[in-house]
Amino acid sequence: EARVHSQDLNSHFGKVVRLNPDGSVPGDNPFIGRSDAKPEIWSYGHRNIQAATLDSQGTLWTIEHGPRGGDELNQPQAGLNYGWPVITYGIEYAGPKIGEGITAKEGLEQPVYYWDPVIAPSGMIFYSGDLFPQWKGDIFVGGMASTKLVRLKLENDKVVGEEWLLQDRSSRIRDVKQGADGAIYVIAEGPNTSILRIAPKM
Repeated sequence: EARVHSQDLNSHFGKVVRLNPDGSVPGDNPFIGRSDAKPEIWSYGHRNIQAATLDSQGTLWTIEHGPRGGDELNQPQAGLNYGWPVITYGIEYAGPKIGEGITAKEGLEQPVYYWDPVIAPSGMIFYSGDLFPQWKGDIFVGGMASTKLVRLKLENDKVVGEEWLLQDRSSRIRDVKQGADGAIYVIAEGPNTSILRIAPKM
């Protein structure tokens, strides 16, 4: 079964990899010099990463699909194991538990945040524009199956609030970006797929 390769350091499956712009491997990657690990690997134990972005400090954040339950927001750190499929907040789509059915284990990292039931995340941004000063530093995530745009408020790298936007449209939010104008743009997928611009009322 493919999921076990997320724990295999000789595979890129279920990993975050870190490369230099020219494709070479950074000399300070965590598994450099190990014969049992690919040197490109930064972190492992991920299920299905949908988006990655940098915050204002240049720190990497990722978001990934869980199975039935357990979508995750992570801040991948060098050499750490994020647990899939050993730990998860989800279950199999058909209902049985995954593995031992545990959500935590020593040596495995917890997500910064998770959803159960899932939102089926797509794209993600950290908002840094001036049109919505009250949202600066917040994360915006597209929700596909959940048909909404999700805003996460952060304090000290922890999620302290969640707001759901665009629920009335019943559109799968396929991606989210910040424009140069400070507005938020989303791809809303449905019978009439469109690009929506979110900005304050004038």
